[in-house]
Amino acid sequence: MHKMLAIITLKLKETLKSPLTLIFLFVMPIVFSLIFGSTASDTKKPTVAFIQEPSQHHLNQEIFQILEKNTKFLWVKTSESEAKDLVSDEKVVVSVKVANKLRSHLKENKEIFDVTVYKKTEEYAVLAPYLKETAAIIYQINQGVKEEKSLSLINALKKLNESGTISLMEKNGDDQASQQPNLIPLGFTIMFMMFAISNSVSSIHLEYKDYTWQRLLSSPIHKIYVLLGYLMAYFILGWIQLGVVLTVLSLFFHMYLGNLTFILVFGSFVIGLVVSLGFMIATLSHTKKQAEVFSAVVIVGSCMLGGIYWPLDIVPDMMKKVSLAIPQTWMMSGFGEIMSGTVNHSILLLDIAVLVAFSIVFMVIGLKHIRSY
Repeated sequence: MHKMLAIITLKLKETLKSPLTLIFLFVMPIVFSLIFGSTASDTKKPTVAFIQEPSQHHLNQEIFQILEKNTKFLWVKTSESEAKDLVSDEKVVVSVKVANKLRSHLKENKEIFDVTVYKKTEEYAVLAPYLKETAAIIYQINQGVKEEKSLSLINALKKLNESGTISLMEKNGDDQASQQPNLIPLGFTIMFMMFAISNSVSSIHLEYKDYTWQRLLSSPIHKIYVLLGYLMAYFILGWIQLGVVLTVLSLFFHMYLGNLTFILVFGSFVIGLVVSLGFMIATLSHTKKQAEVFSAVVIVGSCMLGGIYWPLDIVPDMMKKVSLAIPQTWMMSGFGEIMSGTVNHSILLLDIAVLVAFSIVFMVIGLKHIRSY
């Protein structure tokens, strides 16, 4: 065991001496965290245009008051022509109009909001489920009105607004409002971790060239312990980086990280997959240069498809299907679930299971090709 620990210590010292590795591990993730962290802390709210129809003024007014309870958006009343111009000029996320024949739509279970959007942005992805939730509340109130028969829909909505009992904000276990976390800084952290670890693992080619690898395998220590020593060193390296960046995000940008135990467990599976991927790329390549090029293509391409650069909510359906075959998709899903504050354990377990499956596949391919050394 002490021999394996010696290998781990040696590899960590060797890796942390590399300026390029330090840049990928700490400098670039922190710089991107500063950029995107400040973007996340911007207090400017996205605007939503609410079309006020004179023919059903009172009904629209009550519905508008319900919608206003979502304080993540700035809600403004406009005419239909003004809303059309605002949408086309991209000055508002969407325009929302209550259906003209609302009671008929409620009776026939049709959509009660007519939404006009210029393009589906990240803000729209957040707004869309809120509109559906509001519509569901109105459906429920209308059903109660039909059963009571002594109260109009307008009066029912008015009483609801006056009571102040309605709340469309989710709470987590710490009584904090559930939030849509900005995962882009963390996504770039994962990307640079992949570059750093892949670059470090590919140094095995230099060790093979200098016969260091062959001498290690022919030494009294079992080759399993040699391999475990290398992999554990890169695993620890990944946790050093992730720990530093998460601390920066928490202290300087007050990012809610969620349950620390979940972060530790899920983060370990993420780092394990990154190490397995780097190991596979290194063993499939014949030279260090080839491994670096292979890493760049695989990592950048998969990060684009896996939701690192932009949320998958705003991409076409075809890309969403393709993203299911990308490990980063499941990494971002798991971290998003934890950091939202309301953890769905079945979703988190699925994310972990997929990451484990990817890790096993990558490790098996890597072990199969390491025999060529």
